[in-house]
Amino acid sequence: MQLGEKILHELDAARTGDTLTRWLAHHITELIATANRTRVTGAEDEATHAAEQCRRAILDLWEHRTAWPSGWPPPGAKQMAEILNGIDAPTFGFQQGSKLSELQRLHRQVLAALVDEETANEPVDTVQSWLESYRQLLDIDERELLELYAGRDERVTTSIDVSQAEHAADVHPRSDGQADRAPQAHRVLDLVRRYDETVRSLLADEAEDKPTKPH
Repeated sequence: MQLGEKILHELDAARTGDTLTRWLAHHITELIATANRTRVTGAEDEATHAAEQCRRAILDLWEHRTAWPSGWPPPGAKQMAEILNGIDAPTFGFQQGSKLSELQRLHRQVLAALVDEETANEPVDTVQSWLESYRQLLDIDERELLELYAGRDERVTTSIDVSQAEHAADVHPRSDGQADRAPQAHRVLDLVRRYDETVRSLLADEAEDKPTKPH
């Protein structure tokens, strides 16, 4: 019943062109009302039957969730999936511990930070509530996507903590006494700075290794 009420709250059934989704949504609304009414006034067998009908209809609608126009997946997670699907994964690798492997790692972190920044419009709590309440009903791809989105704030916090620990000597308070830039922006700029430093170091190494031409 709790899942059904949450689905109906999140689902904009009036906007969907999917007839089955719209019908199931209206059907569940009526079944929830009937189940609640029967629980108070009906016989025990009748109440149990009404609750079972409601349960089956809710699970039917849940199984049809890919047709929902809104409500699933949560908007922020949906946007994250669309962005990630548009990013080509690198097909090459470098020796572990090399500067090129560090550059590749920073490249992935910069992309991740930018994706987190772009999808930060929806509170993490919205996605976390789906995970906490209905994790067992999610397939593995849905679970991994929601966990990725729900971990956004933790990634930002961890990144800032590491940045402050590694670069404490470079931190200067603002003269106007105002708060520094937002944590997510700080995270992105710090990663870009590290990326730039690694590229400059690689170029410097390349210049040192390149033989000079005789005059």
